Amino acid sequence: MNWQRAGDLGLWAGLSFFVIAESGARSDPYWMQGSCLAVLAAAVLLRRAHPIVALGLVGGAETVILALSLGTTNGTPIALVSAISLFSYLAGRRETELRHFVQMVGWCLIALLALAVIAHPDLAVTEAVLNWLVMLLISLLLVVLPWLIGRYRAQQALLASAGWDRAERIEREHRMEIDQARLRERSRIAEDMHDSVGHELSLIALRAAALEVDTDLPDRHRQAATELREAAATATDRLGEIIGVLREPDAEASVVPSHETVAELVDRAAASGLAVKLVQEGQAELSPMVDRAVHRVVQESLTNASKHAPGAEVAVTVSHVADHVVVRVVDSGATRAVPDGVPSTGRGLAGLTERARLVGGILTAGPRPAGGFEVFARIPRSGGRPEPEAPTASATADEHATVRRRARRGLITAVAAPLGLGAIIGVIALGYYLVAGYSSILQPEAYDTLRIGQTFDEVEQVLPAMQMVDPPTEKSVVPEGWSCRFYRPDGPFGITYVYRLCFEDGRLIAKDVVQTGSVTPTTEGTPR
Repeated sequence: MNWQRAGDLGLWAGLSFFVIAESGARSDPYWMQGSCLAVLAAAVLLRRAHPIVALGLVGGAETVILALSLGTTNGTPIALVSAISLFSYLAGRRETELRHFVQMVGWCLIALLALAVIAHPDLAVTEAVLNWLVMLLISLLLVVLPWLIGRYRAQQALLASAGWDRAERIEREHRMEIDQARLRERSRIAEDMHDSVGHELSLIALRAAALEVDTDLPDRHRQAATELREAAATATDRLGEIIGVLREPDAEASVVPSHETVAELVDRAAASGLAVKLVQEGQAELSPMVDRAVHRVVQESLTNASKHAPGAEVAVTVSHVADHVVVRVVDSGATRAVPDGVPSTGRGLAGLTERARLVGGILTAGPRPAGGFEVFARIPRSGGRPEPEAPTASATADEHATVRRRARRGLITAVAAPLGLGAIIGVIALGYYLVAGYSSILQPEAYDTLRIGQTFDEVEQVLPAMQMVDPPTEKSVVPEGWSCRFYRPDGPFGITYVYRLCFEDGRLIAKDVVQTGSVTPTTEGTPR
């Protein structure tokens, strides 16, 4: 036997003790005891997989016992109360749907009223309804309240579970962010390699091409220059392949400012044999990020011109317009054939566009209608980088707050719902009691007109619409064969005696005043 089955056995034994104790004290038959114990055993076994079924079994048994034992000393109406409260709590603890719980409780209450009326036809309807309302109030405390407490505990458990799940998810997200940071760093390295190393390789290839066509050099030197140019082109190609592995499409560009000015960059390119001139219009101090971006735009444009437009004249114009700096790099188009194997992936222009965007600028590039190629960039002098977007609400905080709100609402519901329902039902019961009380008043003058031996039809003409819902049956003995009715001489709460009218074979056989307070009753008629 495992621990789970041992727990089931212990729970069943504990609940059965109350049944055996009460049933034995009432001298109930063994079949009734056995039936209650069997119901408890089935409920204990079903409480995990089908908690609402377990609660329905015990609740149904209690409904039948209450209905059949009304006005008797048989049955176990008290012993099953602890089991009902326990299984109600477990049903709420295991997240039973509200509609299923309400349907089960509702059907049990309806069955209780119907069975009480059917099993006790001599019981006044008003008394049955009043007893039913009392049971409804009791069920709020013994059934609904434990279920709501269990539901609240389930919400608390869900909150704790969601917290651990969220912690694990945050840890995974943190590891992913570290990996992304590494990838972004590799992407920045790729950008710098393409912008700097690629530029230098292009200049090497350009110098080698100039030596290759120099007629003053010996043939072996010119052949070496050819091999050098081809090696530079191969290195540039392989560099592009490496960058393709390292670079992310959305990688951020490096924002480290360069110490080399645009003028020094243009002079270095011209010294390498590129036909380039610089035109600067106006002077203004640029932020380090913008200065770096302008340098990169010119550097990449000159590199592209040397690779894709050999022999072209290149014009670099840097203008300071209002609070912007405008960079325009225009080449006249290739005058010599482009060497084979020169890669053109567009990665450099994509990097320039991203770099300009990071400092709040724009960049366009494309062929000119008159021939050649143009790169245009417009960047705010102060940087103008857009403000970072407002951080979105944390998913962890949102989920945590949602679960906490659900748990808080569950606690409020667990306390307020039974109180509110109890107050409503209490008001209804009080209203019903008052209506029934004032509708069961038999005026003393009318009572005095009644005579022993009158037929029921004659007596009924002076009787009120209803009988008492709380007659003092314990203070009067009804002989066998008599049918007695009780009426008030005045409104509820202020009477010390009531009228009792007893009939036999359709005739009034006795009329009594039954004491409920300090007034001594009088009797008229022939008691049996």
